[in-house]
Order: sequence, then structure tokens, then C-alpha cells
Amino acid sequence: MRIPGEFTRQRNRVTVSVVGALLLGLGATACSTQERNYTIPEALCGTAISPDLLEPLLPPGDKLSTTLSDRVEGMKRCLVNVDGKQVLAVGTEWWEKGTSLRVAALTIANVDSDDKETEDGRYLYSENGAIGKVTCPKPRKPDDDLLVTARVHEPGTPDEAAMKKLIAAYAEAVGKSDECT
Repeated sequence: MRIPGEFTRQRNRVTVSVVGALLLGLGATACSTQERNYTIPEALCGTAISPDLLEPLLPPGDKLSTTLSDRVEGMKRCLVNVDGKQVLAVGTEWWEKGTSLRVAALTIANVDSDDKETEDGRYLYSENGAIGKVTCPKPRKPDDDLLVTARVHEPGTPDEAAMKKLIAAYAEAVGKSDECT
């Protein structure tokens, strides 16, 4: 004959065991997504860029993909997705010659006209975005300036120093591309 209190204690032990096992399973799942199981590319939509510059801005996940968007004349975007979510975008835009970065920043997501500026005035940057001027030896549009942009999207990883390095390297790489030679 069972005592009612003993039955309740046994049922509670079973419930605690089941809940504990579920929590352990969820914890293991969460830990597995904290790793980067993809290879960081050596180019973004055809523009060479060091994986070391991208690494601090990319979140953990299983699969990375890139998509080129160039539907708007004078504008190209390379969208970086991890596990189907957009985490980073870099791009190029032609602007009227002489447009200041602070003015252009007003239309670029994650870039603010109050962001930090490099001493040479070529880049504005923050932990989530950056914009910079490209030095083009022979610009495809000689009457315009070519600007580069970079933006971290959720669940990307904000990092001000990494964004500054990325925008400078990206501007240099674009300066050697077909847009500028």
C-alpha cells in the first residue's frame, strides 16, 4: 500500500528529472550554436578581403552565404548571411563629387554623421557601421566619388576597431577593382 505523500514525492522526482534532462539538452544546443562552423570567405561578392578582418564581426553559426544586390544604378551591396539571417552588408555607392561623408552618412543605415572620423577624413565609423571614400586611379564615373559602406546587422557582432579596419581595407580593395581601374 502506497502512502499518498510517497506517490507525490516520486512524481516530483520524475518531473524534476525530465525537466533537468530538457534543460541539459537545451544547454547543449545553445553551446553548439556558439561556435563558428563555417569558413570565413576570402572575398565578399568578388572583392578580396582578409578573413581576419571579417572574423570579429561575424557571429557563430553553421552556414555563411553571400548575395550580390546591384538592382539600383550606381549602388552595389554584398549581403552576408549566417544561418539565413543577414549579419553584415558591405557596398559601394557613387555620389556627386565633393559630397562629404557626414552628408552621405545621413542616408546609410548604422552610420551616423556624429560617428568617429579618421584623422585623414577618409572614414566615418562606429561599432555598427562605417563609410569611406575610395581612391580611384581611373574611376568608372569620373565626375563622381565612390564611397564604400559596411553595416553590421543583428545578430552580427558590433566592434568599433574591427569596423574601422574593415572599411579601410574594403576601400583599398575596391580601389583596385573594375570600378576604379
